[in-house]
Amino acid sequence: MIDRRQSRILAMQFLCQIEGVGQEVLSQLDEFLADECNDPGVRDYARDLVSDAWRNTTTIDERIQASAPKWDVKRMTTVDRNILRVAVCEMMHRHGVPPNVIINESIEIGKQFGTAESGAFINGVLDGVAKAMAAEAVKTTE
Repeated sequence: MIDRRQSRILAMQFLCQIEGVGQEVLSQLDEFLADECNDPGVRDYARDLVSDAWRNTTTIDERIQASAPKWDVKRMTTVDRNILRVAVCEMMHRHGVPPNVIINESIEIGKQFGTAESGAFINGVLDGVAKAMAAEAVKTTE
């Protein structure tokens, strides 16, 4: 079993690098992952998260914005924003992982890498995203 938390952390860190340096750094993703982790499963999951999150940033940011209407996504801290992106990406594309697990892991990563308020902020936003996605799923089955 892979350490998904490590994958989430690596994905968040690399997404932060993309924001800081630009998308040219995407060509260095494999090198970054190899330098940071020896586990091929962790690297593969992190690579998939980065790729999916980057490719779907607009849709992901719209979901985040809908759950945080008082916060402009662009004005969130870089760490919080990218933890949220990784989590929402997982909720959208990794249906085998329960949303509550993704939320709890994201809160812990926020506490580790973000500000004193990051855990509560991430919890509130992701709870809203998860509820909205659950409501959408119910509407599609009706």
